[in-house]
Amino acid sequence: MKTDGILKLGGTLFIVTLIAAVALAKINSITRPKIEEQERLEKQQAIKSVMPDAVVFVRREAENGKEYYEAYKNPDTTVSLGYVTTAYGSGFSSTVRTVVGVDKNGSIRGIKVVYQQETPGLGTHSQDDWFQKQFRGLTPDELLVNKDGGKIKAITGATITSRAVTNSIKSSLNELFSYLPPLGTEKDSLSEGEN
Repeated sequence: MKTDGILKLGGTLFIVTLIAAVALAKINSITRPKIEEQERLEKQQAIKSVMPDAVVFVRREAENGKEYYEAYKNPDTTVSLGYVTTAYGSGFSSTVRTVVGVDKNGSIRGIKVVYQQETPGLGTHSQDDWFQKQFRGLTPDELLVNKDGGKIKAITGATITSRAVTNSIKSSLNELFSYLPPLGTEKDSLSEGEN
């Protein structure tokens, strides 16, 4: 009799689990395209925010498979303004993902922290404008937080997050520059296009 009760309970749990799994799979199939579309739109907005003068962004892929975008001033892609890439840094409690735009001279045009799950009220300030604006005009060589002798003012109580953003941007830009033509060696297409 004990065996019958266990089998009956096991069968009931199996049926409930099967129904739940089918329901979750159906919900996932309905919501996944919407989530992916929302992520795509957020990515586009972030890319545009770090290179606001650009009209067209062309996706490129480096030999190592890393994705980046070349930003152009004109729809016909004749005037290149620079590049947009994504940096990933290990913060205090998450991987912080930052989109960064850089001009053809290697100066940062803007950054946008697009994902983080850092400590609320501390590391979450990495998404504040005052923090992100500090990076404008800097080159990778200048990227250090003030506690390490640099120009980037660390977020109070969130030095680990500040370093994660700063160091990941520096590393990502150095990697980007390693597979691009040396900066400053290309013709300045902006000045040519304006003549």
